[in-house]
Amino acid sequence: MLVIRKVVADEKRANVCSSLGLTPASIPTTMVNAEKIKQSAHKTTKLPSSNVSYTRNFNIKKIEQLLTLWVVDLM
Repeated sequence: MLVIRKVVADEKRANVCSSLGLTPASIPTTMVNAEKIKQSAHKTTKLPSSNVSYTRNFNIKKIEQLLTLWVVDLM
């Protein structure tokens, strides 16, 4: 959804690619499928599709990192 919003807002495609870590070829593919992406996002959440995002709790991320280090140390 972020790609679609940025392209619709006339942000340069090169800037969109670099800021989101995408290849230039992924932008046209995303825009061709924009309506399908919006419908899919709308079906999977009760929120409006413009508000779809994913966040992770900082503490959970830190615990995962520490667990990974612990498992690697066991080997």
